[in-house]
Amino acid sequence: MDLHTFAAAEGSPEPPLLARLRLATWQRTRHGRLMTDPHTGRVLSLVSHMVRPHTAIELGTFSGYGTLCLLEGLAPGGTLHTVERNDELFGLHDAHWSEHPRGGDIQRHHGQAMDVLAGWPASTPIDLAYVDADKESVVVQFEALLPLMAPRGWMLFDNTWWNGTLETAQGPKPDGLRALNDRLKNDSALQVVVLPVGDGLTIARKR
Repeated sequence: MDLHTFAAAEGSPEPPLLARLRLATWQRTRHGRLMTDPHTGRVLSLVSHMVRPHTAIELGTFSGYGTLCLLEGLAPGGTLHTVERNDELFGLHDAHWSEHPRGGDIQRHHGQAMDVLAGWPASTPIDLAYVDADKESVVVQFEALLPLMAPRGWMLFDNTWWNGTLETAQGPKPDGLRALNDRLKNDSALQVVVLPVGDGLTIARKR
């Protein structure tokens, strides 16, 4: 048994609602592989419980699996904002988010991540951000997100390993991820750690 298999097997189990959403995602979409995997989802939940964000944002909702994971640790009275451009997924969201007792604390934004960040009110600092949208523009998203973060705010970036191919992969997506990884590790104002979870989960915290 390798370490990843061991870690997934020995941690807390996937909640039933998330298991149903995962199955529905594979049945009702053509890109189930884009969904947050159950192990990464448990890490998102744990980080959210540690941070207890009053304001959280997710860039790239897809089927809403990661959304429910982040929702688990949201502070009482808090709001989880999530941004998705594909409205064909909204029915899948609504059918499952409505089953969560705090589903009403999710605010969905229909549009592009950068448009939402450009209009974000400065009076609402973000405590926790999960970035899983367009990889080719991930550095631009980071630069827009950084000044909106609360002091000691937490940012999570998915797919930063890119299936282990970043050294040789060509194209705008791996180029964007390489640029993000370099940008994060060379910023002394951030504390950064890469977790060997899923396809690479990088956590950055403002000092």
